Amino acid sequence: MKKFEYRVVSPTTYAKCLDMANSLLDKISKYTQKSISKISPSDIIDYFENNFNILFVFFESEPISTIKYNDIVLNFKYQTLNKDLVNRISGATIPKNNRNVIMLNQTMPKPRVFFTILHELSHLYFHDMNNHKQIFASKFSGVYPDKLMPFEDEANIIASLLFCSTPKLEMLLTRNYSFDKIKSITGMSIKGLHSRLLNYLNHVLGLSNSEALELVLKLRDNDYKTIVQIKHLVNNKNNQLRKHKTILIKISRGFVIEQNACVSFLKNLSMSELINELEYAHSTKNFVLEQLVMNEYYQKQQ
Repeated sequence: MKKFEYRVVSPTTYAKCLDMANSLLDKISKYTQKSISKISPSDIIDYFENNFNILFVFFESEPISTIKYNDIVLNFKYQTLNKDLVNRISGATIPKNNRNVIMLNQTMPKPRVFFTILHELSHLYFHDMNNHKQIFASKFSGVYPDKLMPFEDEANIIASLLFCSTPKLEMLLTRNYSFDKIKSITGMSIKGLHSRLLNYLNHVLGLSNSEALELVLKLRDNDYKTIVQIKHLVNNKNNQLRKHKTILIKISRGFVIEQNACVSFLKNLSMSELINELEYAHSTKNFVLEQLVMNEYYQKQQ
């Protein structure tokens, strides 16, 4: 069957998900009194359990005496489900009266259980479930209806960003850590970290899909030259952003202008023109212009 997780998405979609994840991480940072780079999946689960009425229901196809992952959440119970459903569903979020029930397949490895929880919490927080009475079910494989795919893409990307925030990922990448060490520190699965790195290299550092994949595959082989190469890319991006107030910015029309003039230029663009400008910024690896476009895009959406 067709795979559906970790699909390639547009720069605009990823930028939207990044903004959504960052807004939630800011709230969790204030709640936990931790910097975003120090926030763990357990911190995020704790925030939701203390601020939302959630019941976690672990399930398998056979009766059991103990719940496998009872250390992950506080409010939980167990339920036996049909074997066919267990083989197809990794999790689900169900609005029920004044409570949100999050179903979790406990046959999965722990990193996948954490990811599924973050995926379902993203649905709960961002997708207005109580008003629409929408049930979201996460599949191991298969095809979603077209109307649900944008929500599933968002939940997958946001869950990945929550699992390992951009500040945390950049901190680890600039310490010359190997793929295996980053996986160990974050608790992510191989597949999860592979996807997280692909999206970061493509959408944040501006590499093409093929360039990003080549670097991730080499990083997975713990190639030291690649580790150093990625570190330099991260540092160059951050150095450029730190200097953005004094540098000149080239826009799609070919002009090179100062930042204030660029902000004024962007304010006069329509939403479709902003998307075109974002595509230009992404294709030319112009990180400063990309960030300014994203800021203006979300201001227009509010």
